[in-house]
Amino acid sequence: VRGDIPPGCAAYGFVCDGTRLLVFGGMVEYGKYSNDLYELQASRWEWKRLKAKMPKNGSTPCPRLGHSFSLVGNKCYLFGGLANDSEDPKNNIPRYLNDLYILELRPGSGVGSWDIPITYGVLPPPRESHTAVVYTEKDNKKSKLVIYGGMSGCRLGDLWTLDIDSLTW
Repeated sequence: VRGDIPPGCAAYGFVCDGTRLLVFGGMVEYGKYSNDLYELQASRWEWKRLKAKMPKNGSTPCPRLGHSFSLVGNKCYLFGGLANDSEDPKNNIPRYLNDLYILELRPGSGVGSWDIPITYGVLPPPRESHTAVVYTEKDNKKSKLVIYGGMSGCRLGDLWTLDIDSLTW
């Protein structure tokens, strides 16, 4: 393995797109979270740190852990997680998130820009350590992001879906 190898981390987001793997965020040490994005080209075992463009309607995702990072077509959907609102990593002030970002992938390697989409319906409550999967219906090929559970000061047992085409919760 060679290239710009990311630091060890926990509770990061991870997607696989063909022979490339993308890693976003995570905890690099207690109270210190990341919003770095790395790509591993598995065919060459080479890491590269990626710099996505800022969204037109806001800032890039804040450093976080426990978020979901899901691939639908050529886009990654980043949802929720846990941020630290303290400048001092030793003084952890948790902030649960329910924000949604979309990251466009370029064919083969690299990324475009982050997008903060306008969604419809009622948003899921903030959470971290939830599970997210993409469900695509066989007959009409419509995809949904399905989110279950997680933590927000207590364990959650709720189920949410985001229709990818209409961006409706």
